[in-house]
Amino acid sequence: MAGLLSQGLTSSEQAEQLRRRLGYDLPLFQQYLHYLGRLLRGDLGVSLYSGQPVSELIGAALPSTIALAGASLLIAIPLGALLGGVAGWGSLPTFRRLAGILASLFTSLPVSATGVIGLLILGRLAGSDPPSSQTGLWLPAAVLGSAASGPFARAVQAGLQSTRRSPFILAARARGLRQNGRLIWHAARPTLPAIASLLAVEAAFLFAGTVVTETVFSRPGLGRTLVRSILQGDFPIAQAIVGLAALIYVATQVLADGLARSADPRLRERT
Repeated sequence: MAGLLSQGLTSSEQAEQLRRRLGYDLPLFQQYLHYLGRLLRGDLGVSLYSGQPVSELIGAALPSTIALAGASLLIAIPLGALLGGVAGWGSLPTFRRLAGILASLFTSLPVSATGVIGLLILGRLAGSDPPSSQTGLWLPAAVLGSAASGPFARAVQAGLQSTRRSPFILAARARGLRQNGRLIWHAARPTLPAIASLLAVEAAFLFAGTVVTETVFSRPGLGRTLVRSILQGDFPIAQAIVGLAALIYVATQVLADGLARSADPRLRERT
């Protein structure tokens, strides 16, 4: 309501009528109960600006965000596994240090900074800033995926370093297992539960990263819709998107727990 009044889109009388029609004149506890009842029926409310159902607005923006997050995850997992594997298991110290530096760099740089750097590099290579670069998928996904690969690489590196001198690895080498992909997989298996939990956290990070990435690259999606709704004071859209983010976070955590139990029999024995 404050956003509508501040931009002169309605009068005080019209705002009061709208408050009564939407039920915002009721006590907060009653508003909360009414909201829960509508939520159980699948009714997320309507936008205060456009009057469109919030579910339709989210449904229109969701595919773009899913495509960006999925493409970013496809970049983050192999890149993080490569950097973490080299940093934690590489035979050449120079490559190990370089992989560790890149992992730290991807972890520390904010998505907004890497996005601006990516746009500058692309503009320099192309001679200008092509409009298609702001609406495409590969550059935003590369920026968000590289940022997500840093923590994943650190987890893989720490896991490999902790198991590299373990007795079962020394026994495997004594049996003639050479330092190849099979031995690395043998060493990485004990770290899979921790990596699965980290991937669940990374899924939540990717959703938060889409807010910045879609804003920097002027890309449509849930993140940009959330920013616009907050700036306009259109809180039915904002609270629906935040609730969806919380639901995604809980679902990924439950999935990660299931993957961890399937990867480590010891976790199944404790439950």
